[in-house]
Amino acid sequence: MSIITPEMRQLAADVDYKWEKRAPAVLLPYQQAWLADQAKVKVCEKSRRIGLSWAEACDDTLFAASANGQDVWYIGYTKDMAIEFILDCAQWAEHFQSVADAIEIEEDVFVEGEEKKSVFAFSIRFASGNRITALSSQPRNLRGKQGRVVLDEAAFHQNQAEILKAAMALLIWGGSLRVISTHDGDTNPFNELIKDIRAGRFPYSVYRITFEDALAQGLYRRICLRTGQAWTEEGQAKWAADIRAFYGDDAEEEL
Repeated sequence: MSIITPEMRQLAADVDYKWEKRAPAVLLPYQQAWLADQAKVKVCEKSRRIGLSWAEACDDTLFAASANGQDVWYIGYTKDMAIEFILDCAQWAEHFQSVADAIEIEEDVFVEGEEKKSVFAFSIRFASGNRITALSSQPRNLRGKQGRVVLDEAAFHQNQAEILKAAMALLIWGGSLRVISTHDGDTNPFNELIKDIRAGRFPYSVYRITFEDALAQGLYRRICLRTGQAWTEEGQAKWAADIRAFYGDDAEEEL
């Protein structure tokens, strides 16, 4: 489905007019739209650094902190991504003090098999009894689990197909799956998944959020707000042009 609707464009226009008149919403419209969709499986092809994983951390924190929620299993393709996501969840949990009465961040070390391989998992444990855990990108890590799986930057995982296969098993007991990624070539399994969903081969929700979409809905304004800069239309145009120039020939794929 398209992330941009006429109603959202009008909302963006209203934000343009009223931005200096009131405090903006924490989440931008495209982030709100992503969180509002509670489909069992939803997939998003996106531009770089538009804050979708950060918004996902918000939803996952509320979900895990709820007594009616479940465990959340986050899979990035680097250890740094895992740490960043857990820290984002911890910040959201601090923001939602009423639903995060007790938080414990821990680093678990598991020993697998006769080879004694250590597997690191960064976790937040909530008063609800549920956890958000960032796992390494080995499909076997999902075996026997229940809850929600978040596969971040899916196109860059070597075992993407096997991870998705393992994640689907969680749906049997009421779990859910969120797949988020920028693109990494036309023949990448992630791009093939997007095409299959749009062709009706899978009953999943699918979103596309481009750099232009994010700009239209306030991305640069939010950056200015965070960095203490004054927003101007000319400043936004220059900033966007600079970002595209930095990416060069890769801009179409990355943005």
